[in-house]
Amino acid sequence: MAKFETWVALGSLALGVMFVALIISFYNFLIGPEGKGPQVFVDPIGVLVLIVSIAGVPCLILAGAVLGLSRSSAGRTSALILIITGIILIAGMSGARIAFTHINSLFVVPGMELVPLIFIVGGIGVGAVGGYLLNASNKARRNLEDEIQ
Repeated sequence: MAKFETWVALGSLALGVMFVALIISFYNFLIGPEGKGPQVFVDPIGVLVLIVSIAGVPCLILAGAVLGLSRSSAGRTSALILIITGIILIAGMSGARIAFTHINSLFVVPGMELVPLIFIVGGIGVGAVGGYLLNASNKARRNLEDEIQ
C-alpha cells in the first residue's frame, strides 16, 4: 500500500498538470482566432489570479508538504513523482512563455509574463526537492543494507 506522502505527491502532480493545462488554454483563449484576441469580454487579471490560486500555488505547497512528511522515511516513489511534477511545470511554463508572445497587446496585463517565470523557478524547486528525496531514499536503503549484513 502506498504511503501518505506518495498520495500527496500524486496530488501535487495532478495540480501541476491542471495548472499547466489551464494556463496554456487561457493564453490560447487570449490569442483568439487568427491572433486577434477573444471575441467576448474577459478580465485577464482575474482569471490569472484564479488559475494561480486554484492550481499553481497548491501544487507547490503540496510538494513542500511531501518534503516535510518524508523527512523520517524518504520514499523513492514520492521522489520520482515530484521530479516528474517539476519537469511538467518547467516544460508547460516554457510553452506558456511561447504562447504569451502571440497574445495581442490589448489583452496583456501586468503579471501575465511573470507567472510562467515564477513557476519555472517553482518547477526547478520541486524537481530539486524530488532529487533530494531520491538521494535520501538511496542513502537510507544503503544504510539498511549495511545493518542487515
